[in-house]
Amino acid sequence: MSTSEHMTPAGGIPAPNRIGARRLFFVLAIAVAELMAVMVAYQLIANVHCKFTGADLACTSVRSIAGRLIAALTVLGLYLVLVRSAYHRLVLAIGEAPKRTSALALNAVGVLIAFTPLALFGPSGINAWISPTLILICLGGAIAGAGGLLALMPFARWLSWLRASGRTLTLALLVALIMPDITRMMEPIWNIEALTSVTFLLVSIVLEATGASVWTDASEHLIRVDGFLVEIGEPCSGVEGFALVTTFMALYALLMGRDVRQSRYWLILFPAALLLSWTFNIARIAILILIGAWVAPEHAVNGFHSYAGWLMFTILALLVLAIAHRSRLLQSNPEAVAAASAVLPPVRADLLLASIVPFIVMMLSGVLVAALWADPADGYPLRAGMMAAALLVFWPALSRLRYRPQPLDIAAGAGIAAVWILLSALDVTRGVSDDPRGLFWIGCRLLGTIVLVPVIEELFFRGYLLRRIAGESQPLPRALIGLVVTSALFGLMHDRFALGMASGAIFGALYLRGGGLPAAIVAHMVANAAIAYMALATENWALI
Repeated sequence: MSTSEHMTPAGGIPAPNRIGARRLFFVLAIAVAELMAVMVAYQLIANVHCKFTGADLACTSVRSIAGRLIAALTVLGLYLVLVRSAYHRLVLAIGEAPKRTSALALNAVGVLIAFTPLALFGPSGINAWISPTLILICLGGAIAGAGGLLALMPFARWLSWLRASGRTLTLALLVALIMPDITRMMEPIWNIEALTSVTFLLVSIVLEATGASVWTDASEHLIRVDGFLVEIGEPCSGVEGFALVTTFMALYALLMGRDVRQSRYWLILFPAALLLSWTFNIARIAILILIGAWVAPEHAVNGFHSYAGWLMFTILALLVLAIAHRSRLLQSNPEAVAAASAVLPPVRADLLLASIVPFIVMMLSGVLVAALWADPADGYPLRAGMMAAALLVFWPALSRLRYRPQPLDIAAGAGIAAVWILLSALDVTRGVSDDPRGLFWIGCRLLGTIVLVPVIEELFFRGYLLRRIAGESQPLPRALIGLVVTSALFGLMHDRFALGMASGAIFGALYLRGGGLPAAIVAHMVANAAIAYMALATENWALI
């Protein structure tokens, strides 16, 4: 390998490492988004109940795969953060591997196969057709997973990397794959009657503090809020969170070894982590009961029995480990840990990831609110929060965008708004909304419409797709193809395809004429701001 291939740019990171890190985080983001979408689709939208399918064991086994994959991805990420040598070998191998766009297409095919049962049988027919559904989900998941791995590097290189990482990584991944089983085996340790009783009492207090009408039966651990009745049994006492926190903390202690002050770690942080997990569980149960009473009982029931709680406890455990990793009180060699963390590639400053990840978050947020609210518009504050968080993560990359306001960009946005408002006013099928849902909802809706959505959509459609298709030099044939393709895809995102496509074409033209991504963003913001003003003035929220 020539010396030039290892040249280090100004950022201090060799080019193959930067390319490998970028591909790794991109594929991981796609994998997490796809996994979450499948979970939401089959646990909330399709409302699958394994015990009513006639294939309880098979159904439960397949459902457990989601939890095992989440655990595997989480443990892999934790391992790469803690074992820096393994991380650098991985990103170097990915960076030197040839780029495989066809592998991403294979991943997309697998995802489509996994969602095929929803199209064939409908959300209400999944339980009756559970066997073909399970086969298609497993087949699609296997194809999607293979496509994701191949998009990074060939299988032979994966095996070489695993062998070079030694037994520790293999053991960690095996622990991850059986982690749901480990948590179930550890549950009897925590199944104490007093713990269940105190959990029941505290959940009741939290519910009463919300002003809800609460009925309780302490002897049977029953709670009813506005007709929605639940039993706080042993599984609801927080044992799942305790088991997950214990497993992750034990794995961290094993990987860090002498770098952690074990006595302080277990005597101080561990009890605090258990208390935090228990507090979180109490809040989770109270929220699910309120959802069952005030929103939709089926969503609350699925929330109790889905992997949503398992995922939240996993995130909580990782937050605890992040505290441990940065605490000078717990680290025996904090300077070495800080130095290892300092060599992480500037992921947040990567404009490519900033162009893709927030769009994935935006799409996932739409699926989530559609599953949790009868009218998805009611859940817009959650969508706005998720989109804002995604953009804040990549603020170092976005802050580098420079722009001088141009009259043409503002005029283009205003013209799009005028046409959109005119055609909406002529469309009698779109009625005036009765309710503005309160000032908080209005604020979130305006923030999302005027700022968040334009930035996220332009980053993806113009900053990523159009730039990739048109190329850096933007020859006319490729630029026209890119403009048509991205404008059509943009149109599909809107209920008025033709108008959306025309708007996308204008934003794309502003990008290609030399204004770049900032010009498209500003024009999009101006258009949405004018439309939002009209929606606010007329209370016709159907406009946006």
